Amino acid sequence: MSHAAAPARPAALPAAAVLGLFTVSGFAGLVYQSLWSHYLGLVLGPTAHAQNLVLAIFMGGMALGAWAAARLGLRWRRLVLAYAVAEAAIGVLGLAFHPLFLACTGLSERVLAALGDGPAAQAYPWLSAALLILPACVLLGATFPLLSAGWIRASRGQDARVLGGLYFANSLGAAGGALLATFVLLPRLGRPGARAVAGLANRAVAAAALGLARRADRDAAPAAAPARGHGATTPRLLRGVLWAGLVSGVCSFVYEIGWIRLLNQALGTTVHSFELMLAAFLLGLALGGAWVRRRGTRLHDPLRAAGLAQGAMGLAALLSLLAFAQSFDWTAALMRALARTDAGYRLFLLGSAGVAMAVMLPAAFFAGTTLPLFSLALLRGGGGEASIGRLYAANTVGAIAGVLLMTHVLVPALGVRPGVALAAAGDIAVGFWLLAHARRELPAARLALLAGAAAAGLLVALVWGRPDPRAQLSGVFRTGHARLDASLEVPFLRDGKTATIGVVRAPGTGTVSLLTNGKSDGAMAARLDLPPGGDELTMVTLGALPLALHPQPRQVGVIGWGLGLSTHTLLGSDRVRRVETVEIEPLVHRAGAALFAARIDRALHDPRSQVHFDDARRFYASGRRTYDVIVSEPSNPWVSGVAGLFTRQFYRFLRGHLAGDGLLVQWLQTYEIDDTLLASILAALLEHFGDAEVWLAQDNDLVGGACPRRCPPADAARLRETAALARETARVGLDGQASLTLRRLGGRALLATYVRAFRARPHSDFDPQVALQGPRTRFRADRADTLQRLADNGLPVLDFLEGRTPPPASPEVPALPGHGGLLARQRAVALARALAGEQPRATPLPARQHELAAAEPELQALLGLSTGPVADLATWTRAAAAMAAATLGHLPPAALERVWIAPAWIDRGAQPAPVRALLDLYAAAAARDAEAMLRLGEAVLLRPEALPLEGQEQALLLAQLGALGAGRPEEGERLHQGYGVAVPHGEPLRLVRHLVRVRALELRAGRAQGAEPPAR
Repeated sequence: MSHAAAPARPAALPAAAVLGLFTVSGFAGLVYQSLWSHYLGLVLGPTAHAQNLVLAIFMGGMALGAWAAARLGLRWRRLVLAYAVAEAAIGVLGLAFHPLFLACTGLSERVLAALGDGPAAQAYPWLSAALLILPACVLLGATFPLLSAGWIRASRGQDARVLGGLYFANSLGAAGGALLATFVLLPRLGRPGARAVAGLANRAVAAAALGLARRADRDAAPAAAPARGHGATTPRLLRGVLWAGLVSGVCSFVYEIGWIRLLNQALGTTVHSFELMLAAFLLGLALGGAWVRRRGTRLHDPLRAAGLAQGAMGLAALLSLLAFAQSFDWTAALMRALARTDAGYRLFLLGSAGVAMAVMLPAAFFAGTTLPLFSLALLRGGGGEASIGRLYAANTVGAIAGVLLMTHVLVPALGVRPGVALAAAGDIAVGFWLLAHARRELPAARLALLAGAAAAGLLVALVWGRPDPRAQLSGVFRTGHARLDASLEVPFLRDGKTATIGVVRAPGTGTVSLLTNGKSDGAMAARLDLPPGGDELTMVTLGALPLALHPQPRQVGVIGWGLGLSTHTLLGSDRVRRVETVEIEPLVHRAGAALFAARIDRALHDPRSQVHFDDARRFYASGRRTYDVIVSEPSNPWVSGVAGLFTRQFYRFLRGHLAGDGLLVQWLQTYEIDDTLLASILAALLEHFGDAEVWLAQDNDLVGGACPRRCPPADAARLRETAALARETARVGLDGQASLTLRRLGGRALLATYVRAFRARPHSDFDPQVALQGPRTRFRADRADTLQRLADNGLPVLDFLEGRTPPPASPEVPALPGHGGLLARQRAVALARALAGEQPRATPLPARQHELAAAEPELQALLGLSTGPVADLATWTRAAAAMAAATLGHLPPAALERVWIAPAWIDRGAQPAPVRALLDLYAAAAARDAEAMLRLGEAVLLRPEALPLEGQEQALLLAQLGALGAGRPEEGERLHQGYGVAVPHGEPLRLVRHLVRVRALELRAGRAQGAEPPAR
């Protein structure tokens, strides 16, 4: 009797190939999620509300895709082929996204202009954003159900290995995507390039999956309808498992948001720390999936295992709060142990990843087991392969709910830590429900043990998981100190929707500081009867400078509330009719109203003051707002999301909201950033404004002013138009024209030279180098102080680069701590009077002024060496160079008579030739005689005596400045080639010399092309 040949069983898919494909798919999906959040944030704003709705669109699309795959998958025979088609379509949409976004943005500007301020204008951005990413999100949501069901059909009896393996691979790829995108792709390729890599990765996955589909789907039939046999799960319990998957998704995303919010306080709110935290979370999920892949086939009751995992996840989440409380000490140890170098920063990132894993990995591991275990329970309980998509959709919907619940309910009502604890309690409750409905009930003793462990975990988390408020506000990632000094008070500490806001008071000085996630966003004296402190000089300058520059600043927009002092200063003018301040975090305003009210009364209570809690880009785009002045004072650009307020696209946007004679005033930090990054910000600013200038508000803080056409001159008289305004401006030394002159560093020509000197490209939304490199420069404690050094190097550099004339010595200019330029001016006046004989040589300089007292030894040394013919040339040269650097650039020629011009303190005729040569050079520099500076500076360089570095470098720089002033820039380059390459660079003049050389090359190139020299 013959037997018919049995039908060939579909060949099992090679596991390594499938897992590799889904790893690459997970990598691409995470890159898309990151890029889409940024792109759509440019349209919708990076507020918590906007970010959550972007995530809702993303996750909602994935849930829809999973649901559709579950509904249709049973009818399809070739599921792996369908997966390949979905990946190919995702790749096409990914490659097309950037040009589509640009086209949509251009269309949106016209549509919003036509819609005005109505509800349609509010809804349109969301509709356009959803249409941009929803198709790809639906396809992304379909990939897991399609591939898992297709592989299960081809590998019968291997459901645990399939589900756990795919979840492991996808999560591992996503973790890799978070790291590679941030640390490799974005720095080298920008956002369009990273998007292109992800799109090509999807297409490669599709091509490989197409080859696998021919093997996997050969002779495969659609899945049979689910059947229930002995021990099958009831429909009610099937629905219960879906609900458990939804609640698990809620709790997991509450954890993720909570952990990131908490760790921001220890590791810093940067794009690097965020991606490390996200990678740690995803790695935990991947390890959980790997465990199910290895152990799942031996599980007789997946529902019981899921219940245990769910309870363990809640318990681990509670214990994560203990790890968070210790994270400040761990970070402090890292900061103390590492050098502030690039290598040190790489080690800091590794250490940060370790801290993040200590907090997140245990609970994330159990979270990674739950979805595969739920899927196993459904499959083995008769739910059929369609249940995979339904569960995936339910879990994704839960993720959306978790994000919204945590941000808009739990954090405002309870705070971040209690929100995490409540989610942990929810996970534990779900775990007990699952255990109660498992096939075999746990013994009562074990249940009691689990309940006791849960209660103990909750108690331990609430008691010992509470961090010290001084640790939360320590800014350990900057300072290296795990806690604030015990003498400081913390009168305010709250969790806001976007950040944790605190206020610190120093009882000894009366200074109060506002801190966001541990980073100071401003400090000032609490009362007017105290000396100005903290950032007061900067904040008042931001409010006062536009009043001095603009004749009629009627409508003013302010980006960033800060301490409210800038808005308060602006409202001191009667010319201002309305100030609209946009602040992203309402708690910042609440803290100001509670603790700074005595200093910012007008900002809080003046009817002209309007505060809007929104993103500036979204707020300005929502209506036809036009301002005479816009003051932009956001947080530091290394803070995640803030760098977008310093890009060429944002400056073009702001210019569109300025009146024809409008003025943009921009705060710029020079601390924790390098010159290349600062120059890229200024390059972006210059690209869209016809004129610009920069002012030194206080050490490490610049204020830039930019105008569509020509910026008007500053008029100090406008700062005294009301008594209230005069009181604020006089307090920080802004009560005279001389004070304004001393604060101004230069105009557009100087800034253009600065940009060229560092070969900076304009900072862009799509190539965010400031966001990517800023955390590194913060760690290294870099300073972009080149522009400030142009003024405080002490030589007449700005006189020849900018045509600036220092104000006369007679006007009294208040010298305030924290402003090196004003202190140097005061010191220069005192030294000049002493050298000119107006003050007895033996009389010490005023001891109350530390900077003056510090110069006394150098002054006395120079005078002592100059009583007769100089015998010690080297020592005298160093002393003379120090006095020249302390006086020449800070005072006009009239104030330098009898100091360097016909000096009264030395008998020139009795001195040796090298001394006379240096005195003649300093006299020419004091008189601003360019031709003489060029000639005499080179003469000093040609002398046979080996002068100390200080004298040689000053001679070279003064000669190069003389070449610029004489209109002979080619001579400046000749001096550099002939002498500059041999004269070592001292730190104070290193970059000053570089800028002077770049200016000479610019002028020489312009002359060769027949162009006019840049305006001064």
